[in-house]
Amino acid sequence: MKSDDIRVAIDIGTTKICTMIARIKDKNTYEVINITTMDCDGMNKGLVVDEQLVSECLTKSFENISKEVGININKAFIGVSGAHLESKNHWTNISRPSGMTSITQDDIDEALKIASKIDLNNDRKLLHAIPRSYTLDGLHGIVNPLGMHTAELHVETHIISGSLNSISNIQNCLKKSKVKVAGIVAEPLASAEAVLSPTEKDEGCVVVDIGGGTTDIAVFDNGNIIHSKVLPIGGNLFTSDISIALDLDFNTSENLKINYGNIGPDQNNATDEIKIKPRKMDEEIQITRRELGQILKERAAELIRMISISLDESHLVDANIGKFIFTGGGSKLNGFMNIAKYILQNNVRLAEPRGLSGITNTQKDPTISTVAGIMLWGVENKEVSSHANLFNENINQQERENSSAFSKFMKKIKS
Repeated sequence: MKSDDIRVAIDIGTTKICTMIARIKDKNTYEVINITTMDCDGMNKGLVVDEQLVSECLTKSFENISKEVGININKAFIGVSGAHLESKNHWTNISRPSGMTSITQDDIDEALKIASKIDLNNDRKLLHAIPRSYTLDGLHGIVNPLGMHTAELHVETHIISGSLNSISNIQNCLKKSKVKVAGIVAEPLASAEAVLSPTEKDEGCVVVDIGGGTTDIAVFDNGNIIHSKVLPIGGNLFTSDISIALDLDFNTSENLKINYGNIGPDQNNATDEIKIKPRKMDEEIQITRRELGQILKERAAELIRMISISLDESHLVDANIGKFIFTGGGSKLNGFMNIAKYILQNNVRLAEPRGLSGITNTQKDPTISTVAGIMLWGVENKEVSSHANLFNENINQQERENSSAFSKFMKKIKS
C-alpha cells in the first residue's frame, strides 16, 4: 500500500464517531481499508459541548485504528451538522465583455469564484457555494452554459454556511488529537452524496438522515440541491422516551429500542412480553412489545411531522418531490418507513451508501452513510496529499484481503 494514496473521513456525531480509511485507486474509485465506529462523549445535537471529552474519544479511535491497520492519521475530511447550518439560494450577476461572446471554462470558473464571495456576518463561515443553474440573456434553467453565446450571465448557487464558533470547536477537537482538517463538508450534503442516484436527483427527492441528536435534510430537484437544513432532534429522543416512560437507564432503554422496538402495523409478536426492572422498583415487571411500540410510535410520528413542516418554504412550493429517502441509524427502527409513508403521503425508501462493495454486511448500513459521503465529497473536491503514514510497510496483501478489519472496494456509481 502506498501511504500517499490514503484518505481519512470522520463523522463526529452526537452519539458516535465513525471513521473511514481508504486508498485512492483511480479518479472515481477508492478501496476501503477500515471502518471504525465507537461511542462519542461531549457532543449534543451535533455541537461540541466538551472539547476535552470529544478529543479524548477521537484520540482513542485513532489509536485503535493505528493498531488495526498500521497507519498514523495526520489529517482528515470532516463533516459538520447542527442547527447552526443555514442555506439559501443566491443569484449573482457576472460581469462580461461588451457584446455577444462565447462562454469558456474560464468564464464558468470565474463565475463560481465570484458567486462564492457572498457577504456573510462575521460569525458565519461559508462551507459550500454549489452552482444550480445559469441564466443567459434572460433564458433561465441552463445547466451547462459552456460554448453558448451571451451578453449577460447570471449564476444561481446554493449557499451553505455555518457558525464560525461551532466549526472552530470541531477543528479544535481534531487539533488536540494532533489531526489536521483537510476539508469540511455539511453533513446533509454528504449523506445525499452517498445514497442518491443521479435519477433520484433529477426526478426530485428529499434525503433525511436521522442521527442520534440531529436530523439532516437535503432537497434535490432537476439534478441540483435546492434546500438543506438540520433539525436539532434525532433518534436519541426515542431512547429518552423509553427511559422516562419505563423508568430505565439510557443504555437499557437503547437496547430495548434496538432489540424489541417495532412501530409497524403488522406485529405477529405484539403480545410477546419483555421483562424490565424499573429503577424505583425492587422486582422485574413485564411489558408487551405493543406497549413499547406505542411509546416509540408517538415520537416517530412527531419527528416525521417536523420534517414535513420544515419543508414549508416558499422556494419549495414548485419543487417536484417524488420520494423521501431516509438513512441514518434512527431510520432503521422497525416500522418507521410505514409511518413515514402514511404521514408524508409519498414514496419512501430506506437507503444505505451506494457503490460500497467488498465489505461485510454489518458494515454496509445506513449508519455509515454520512462518513461514506464525507469521503466521496473529499476525494472529488479537495487536495490530493496524504492523510496518513503507513508505519508497517510489510503488511501482507493476502492477510489484508482476508482480515475482517479491512474492506475492499468503494466506487461512486455515475449512472
